[in-house]
Amino acid sequence: MWFDYSAHPGKKPWASNILNFIGVLFGILFFKVKIEIDPDAQKNGPVLILSKHSAEFDIPLGYHAMKRAFGRHAWCIMKASLVRPRYLGFFWKIGGIPLEREDPQQSKNYLVYARKVLYEKDITGLKDGDGNLMVLFPEQTTYWRQMGEGKLAGFRFLAGKPARPLACNSVGFRYKPGFPRTSVVIRFGPTRYFTADMDHGLFLHERMKEIAELSALEYSFPAPRSRKAEAVVG
Repeated sequence: MWFDYSAHPGKKPWASNILNFIGVLFGILFFKVKIEIDPDAQKNGPVLILSKHSAEFDIPLGYHAMKRAFGRHAWCIMKASLVRPRYLGFFWKIGGIPLEREDPQQSKNYLVYARKVLYEKDITGLKDGDGNLMVLFPEQTTYWRQMGEGKLAGFRFLAGKPARPLACNSVGFRYKPGFPRTSVVIRFGPTRYFTADMDHGLFLHERMKEIAELSALEYSFPAPRSRKAEAVVG
C-alpha cells in the first residue's frame, strides 16, 4: 500500500491559509459567490458540516465560505487518492482525512482520528476550542446538477453516540452559468442536533433532503427503515 493508515501528520495553519486563498482567488477570477448562513447557526464547539459535492471546485470555494461563516478552519473527510505522494502531502496538511470508499475498513484508524478531531479539545494545534469543524460529503463523489444517495457509514461512525447533542449543518451549492463568471450560491442550513437516541439513517436522510433543497435539487431516494423499528420487529 502506498501510504500508512496508522497516523495522521496533523493540520498545518499555513496550508489551510493557502486553500482559503485559493477559494478567494477562484471567487475573483471564475465565480461570483454569494454565501448565506442562518444567523442562529452554532459556530463553536464540535460542528459537522454535511455538504453537497457538485464538482472539485466545491472544495476551495466551500472552504473559504466556511472560514467566513464560522470564523475558523475546517477539517475534511476526503477520498484516499488525494494523499498519494504526487500531491506532496498538501491534502494531509489542510486537514484532509482519507477514506477508502471501496473498503472503508482500511480507513478505520483515520476515522477514529477524525472523530477525536471533531469532539476533542485542541487536538489540531489551531486551538479552535472544545471540538472542531469537520466536513463530510455524504454522496462521497461529485454529482453535477443532481443528487447522489447519502452514504451512511461515514456519518454513523463520526457521529457515534454523542454525549451531548452534535451540531450538524447542511450545505448546498447552486451553480448558474454566466459571463464572465459563473454564479454560485453557497447556502448553510440551520443547525440541526443529532443525539444519542436518534437513528443515524433517518437523521442523515433528512439532512440529504435539506442539502437538496438548499441546492435547488430533488432528493428522490427513499427513507431507510429505522434500525430501532427493525429491532422491534425482529
